[in-house]
Amino acid sequence: MTDKLLNIESMPSIKLGFTQMGSDDVNHINKYIDDNVDRLPDLSSSLVGQIKQNEKSKQLEFDLNDSVSKKLGNFFIMCAKEYAAAHPLSDGVIENIGSKEDYQIRKMWSVHSYAGDYNPLHEHGTVSGRGVSMIAFLKLPPQISDLAENMKGEIGVQHGNSGSTDGLTQFVWGGDSMYDIPRFKHPSFAYVHPEVGKVVIFPIWLLHQVAPFFGEGERRTMSCNIDIINSHV
Repeated sequence: MTDKLLNIESMPSIKLGFTQMGSDDVNHINKYIDDNVDRLPDLSSSLVGQIKQNEKSKQLEFDLNDSVSKKLGNFFIMCAKEYAAAHPLSDGVIENIGSKEDYQIRKMWSVHSYAGDYNPLHEHGTVSGRGVSMIAFLKLPPQISDLAENMKGEIGVQHGNSGSTDGLTQFVWGGDSMYDIPRFKHPSFAYVHPEVGKVVIFPIWLLHQVAPFFGEGERRTMSCNIDIINSHV
């Protein structure tokens, strides 16, 4: 007789993809943004983000014809293909939607946040309804990077940790109660701890939000939506 009676199997609810850009790549993207800040459109009036507390608060749309955007687009599409490969489709689904996949970048933009700026709970969208989004961290003030380092690995940081979510990105795919842990319910939210160069890949339907932070400095990220269009060959 074995010591254990049960074979426990986890049923995953969500998969997040992570990769890392090198410092040279991050610097190249930041230079592109800084050099073109006057010609790139500000999307703040059309996006959900409440990025308006500072005169430098902006959400800038990249020109997809620029060389930096094209290079980034190729990289993000490779990430999207790996994410899709981690979710293989059944023969029945493929027969229904088609086996040919076309990856199209719909939009790419940067978010320049300062003290008091925040992003309320929202999702992204694509024309096909199937696709992935990316968030890449490009600049972080020390109060966020230090906090992220201290809280790395923590998920449930709401209670008894005043200020520990400032400037963090939270993904939400369900509702939780503080009483759920003893009832064997696993968390249905997670925080991504920012690091310069970190890229997170997630499905477009996944709700996410960014809490405000306080103090000096810029929190700079960039995002990209990729539409995955299936068709029959």
